[in-house]
Amino acid sequence: MVIALTRMCIERVLRGFAGPKARRSSAMVVAVVTVLALSSCSAPAGTGDEGQLAKKDCANGPAVQEQQKVNGMPPGKRAATLAADAKAVNNGTISWYTELNDADVITGPFEDKYPGLTVAVYRAGTDDIRQRVLEEAAAGYRGSDVIQLDYLGMNPLDKEGVLAPASSPEVSHLVPEAKFGNFTGDSLKITVPAWNSTLLPPDQAPKSLQDLADPRFKGKLAMEGTDVFWFAAQVSNLMNTERMTKDQAVDVFRKIASNAAITDGHTATTELVIAGQYSIAANNFVHRIVELESKGAPIEWKPVQVPAVAEVSAYAIPCEAGNPAGGMLLQDFVLSKQGQQELLAHGRTPVDRALNEESLGGVDLHAIEVDAGAIADKFSEWQDTWREVVQNGTKTN
Repeated sequence: MVIALTRMCIERVLRGFAGPKARRSSAMVVAVVTVLALSSCSAPAGTGDEGQLAKKDCANGPAVQEQQKVNGMPPGKRAATLAADAKAVNNGTISWYTELNDADVITGPFEDKYPGLTVAVYRAGTDDIRQRVLEEAAAGYRGSDVIQLDYLGMNPLDKEGVLAPASSPEVSHLVPEAKFGNFTGDSLKITVPAWNSTLLPPDQAPKSLQDLADPRFKGKLAMEGTDVFWFAAQVSNLMNTERMTKDQAVDVFRKIASNAAITDGHTATTELVIAGQYSIAANNFVHRIVELESKGAPIEWKPVQVPAVAEVSAYAIPCEAGNPAGGMLLQDFVLSKQGQQELLAHGRTPVDRALNEESLGGVDLHAIEVDAGAIADKFSEWQDTWREVVQNGTKTN
């Protein structure tokens, strides 16, 4: 049966959907995901019937109908048709749910290209967006027209059957790892250590993951404390390459955590290193490091000697999008050469083949391979273990 919400929950959900928090605003590797438990306001995910029913309904929903209308059209005609259809709905407003802090990187050039269309951005964390989309689907509320989440957040939505098939023609120039059945990757989030170049001499930079547990980093190390994916990938890599047991690999992280201040937010963590509050952080996004480095910040991350982890960011169209043409047009734009160039210009790592190689400034960076499905199947276990690990560190405010 369809996920059931109590009357109280529906009323609470709908009160929050008077309109998305709108504002004008304007990493080639496998990632992992899991189905996380929904809040007590909705039924548990993954019971089977919900997804099957949603998929059946999706075939007759507005997103698939719009896809069928424009499939096979030449690029120019497709864009013109989608733009016209988008302007005819909700006064040309496109509702975009995203975890990006800098959504204007996309919305600015998109709105310049398509006058008369406005992108209303609802920005929140992965868990909040995922739950909101599921609650909207259960309540029959058409809230989002296009969704951006990392793989960790997108896959549960896919399993619940609330996403329309991926249909953008802007995929021929993308790396294979960006292509999924019901969503499409746009960029990569690559995670590496970074250090303050004025505080940490080059010969003191970490030469392995285990090196971060060295006493020389005690009180000088920061570690972002919500990155379950990075933790699970690194533990799995230690098990595969160092022939450690899981307990032995996790114990490496306990020792690292005992050296570290546990922080919240990757960008904030990197900025604390730049400010000199910490000499080094274990897990930073490369695109943010490169951006800050280009502005003269005393931050270094090369040579990369600790295994790098990469996760895909992706876009999808909900089956019941209120303005599916607008959502499809925005997705096409992000995946297009122009959209990928915009991501590159703002320090992101695009999934366009040519730009992907260019984005790291010539650094030969190879992220570790991860069995995403195996980690996804035990995500709750990984999450619980990570929470236990970070308790060994010093929590920051």
